[in-house]
Amino acid sequence: NNVDPGNILWIVPNEAWITARENIGSCMEFLHECTNALKDNKDNKSRDDVVTSNEFFQRGFLEWEKQGKIYRFDKDILPTKFKDATLSKSELAMIQKVKRVVRSGRVERIDDDGTLHFNDGTSLSLPWPSSSASDTLFVHCSAGAFNYSKQTKKPPPVFTPHRISIQDVYGTPGFCFVGSILGKLESLNGKLTDAEKNAMCLTPSPDAAQAALPLGPSGGDIGVISKDHGYVQRLCNLRKWLEVPEVREWLVGHRLFNLRHCTAAEIDSLVEETWDVLKELNIVSGAK
Repeated sequence: NNVDPGNILWIVPNEAWITARENIGSCMEFLHECTNALKDNKDNKSRDDVVTSNEFFQRGFLEWEKQGKIYRFDKDILPTKFKDATLSKSELAMIQKVKRVVRSGRVERIDDDGTLHFNDGTSLSLPWPSSSASDTLFVHCSAGAFNYSKQTKKPPPVFTPHRISIQDVYGTPGFCFVGSILGKLESLNGKLTDAEKNAMCLTPSPDAAQAALPLGPSGGDIGVISKDHGYVQRLCNLRKWLEVPEVREWLVGHRLFNLRHCTAAEIDSLVEETWDVLKELNIVSGAK
């Protein structure tokens, strides 16, 4: 709305990778990129060092940055978060006009006079001589979206008698696809038991530490690859869906599926190549 960038103070608690609107990839293609980078091992690091740190994913992000699939706000800072926020190049350029950027962690509190107190122990007065808290708009937009709630209890199974508890069984592209795949599985009620359907619906568990944060749950830490990582869960779910002929036929080319541009053979290749690497790392197990 034509706000002067000089009148904006931007608090950046954590640096994040940004999805490029012009060239959006998928979670499965990204995980495949990470496993390819591990196989290529251009810097000759040991596999153990890579897979026990966030470098497994960072290598994938850096490759995607070269391909124009993701951006970062500052080329000199390696992001530590990814929440799948999406910007075009023009939107990114607009945001980069804001030059008052503070990287002191999250805001713990704001005094009546507008003084900001950060979780690193520092504080900052409003930078405009004529401003006060009464004529300053404070916008809180650092909380997470999907899977970030104050709920700390383990959710029930997705499928139980006479009930479906909708949960994040695939993540991006989000709720529409998740709703459709759960509906498809339910339509096979005579062919699949609830236990069989739940076995192909792994979901993230609530993070009690995130739920306790005073400004609300966040998330998006790049983290370390593991069997419980959301991307690995999605791979496991997708692999099992593809084993069910009715689901496979429905899934390939589905307009809500983020691999709809791939043929069945291409999807199989991507999934199995990724699976084989993760199996070598003892992150997943089981044969086709």
